[in-house]
Amino acid sequence: MTSGMERFRAAAEELGVQVEPVRYPAGTRTAADAAAAVGCEVGQIVKSLVFATPTKLVVALTSGANQVDIDRLGELVGEEVSLAEPEAVRAATGYAIGGTPPFGHINQLATWIDEDLLAYEAVWAAAGTPDSCFPIAPAQLVAASGAAPADFAQRQEREHMGQWLVDNMPRGIDLELPDRREPDREVSFLGGD
Repeated sequence: MTSGMERFRAAAEELGVQVEPVRYPAGTRTAADAAAAVGCEVGQIVKSLVFATPTKLVVALTSGANQVDIDRLGELVGEEVSLAEPEAVRAATGYAIGGTPPFGHINQLATWIDEDLLAYEAVWAAAGTPDSCFPIAPAQLVAASGAAPADFAQRQEREHMGQWLVDNMPRGIDLELPDRREPDREVSFLGGD
């Protein structure tokens, strides 16, 4: 029986894509693990996430720094989506979750790629096993996977609200912070006793 990495390498070769998978004994199952093993930014890690709709499975190649906005992805797909069950992922792709490569699957699945991945010179993706990955140029990844670039990342609040308030506070207002050495004062509420 061939390993997931060997099957992926053969599938990539059939597509005309030269890959050089590297095995990392400590594992590359999560984006943070993969980035630490490879020595790159978490954003350069490609998460090959498989989602289920009522009628099919689809792939969202997502930057390791991002989460998928399910509603946005559903709009792109044209149906409601949810994460696929592990058994369905293996049956459709031939690989287990954590080692699913971005292309070379048993079945051709509609695929979208996180636009944030396109900003890098090279990205790293799973190579068929939870402890292996390979580098690839984003343009080559798009060509090999047939992925459509799209904005489906969940946007996190990038600024701390406190910093936003400081930056946007009208000038001339002087906030007096309480002196923590003083005991808390009793507060009465309107309509209270």
